[in-house]
Amino acid sequence: GSYKEVNAYGNRRVKEIQGEKPKGPGVKVSQAKDGMRTMTVTDTQRRITDLMKTLDAIETTEQPRKKALLEAFWKHIDGGGGILKPEYRTVIAIGLDQSAQIIRGEGDEFIIGASDGTTMTGAEIVNLAISGALGDKIYAGLFHPTAGPVNLYEARFASFKQRTLCKAENLVCPWPDCNVPADRCQVHHLDAHKNGGQTNPSNLSTLCAYHNGVNDDGAQGVRHEKSRGRMVRHRGKVKLLTPGGRLVGNTHDLSGMGAMDLI
Repeated sequence: GSYKEVNAYGNRRVKEIQGEKPKGPGVKVSQAKDGMRTMTVTDTQRRITDLMKTLDAIETTEQPRKKALLEAFWKHIDGGGGILKPEYRTVIAIGLDQSAQIIRGEGDEFIIGASDGTTMTGAEIVNLAISGALGDKIYAGLFHPTAGPVNLYEARFASFKQRTLCKAENLVCPWPDCNVPADRCQVHHLDAHKNGGQTNPSNLSTLCAYHNGVNDDGAQGVRHEKSRGRMVRHRGKVKLLTPGGRLVGNTHDLSGMGAMDLI
């Protein structure tokens, strides 16, 4: 090959051999361009997520999330505020065996998935409980190995308990390759309510606003001409049924850490 091609190949091989350099904490600011600059903040997932929760709690006007977060960020900075410490309402998915060990103080090595898109250790959960950050009530969701969430309701809109079960089952949007955490997702009827789908736990799932919008809500077995597929429950787990008939699950790390994966 040419010198340019050989050089490019050499750079690729060096990167493959050395591996990707892990990200370290810090703040990076880009050069100004067209009157704009970009600031990137890298820190632990817990500190960044706590900051996002703080920004979400600040009232902003109705606008795209990116712009709303920016407006909330400057309101927060201009107001001289710190990180808020609200009651912790994120769902944590823990199996019975894991919970018993954590209660005994033996769960430090467990990595537990949460519906805000992060993970935490058993020790961190204990510290949250001791500090009162988990609130004064703890809810337990019951899941059947094939039927999915248990506890039937007939209401049109998902109740608090149903939303909690949905988030515990899918800690991130279950659509393949999506990484939106469950805390920012909507509750979705797998069999559309307009087609007779009931508002009970086994017919509910979390879906981000975008994928909830593109999901094919036609009657089961009837697909729209431009369908991108529809979410279904297969052997207890929520997956995408593609127009070609394949069942595809999300491969995000937290997708394998929800309640149905702990059974």
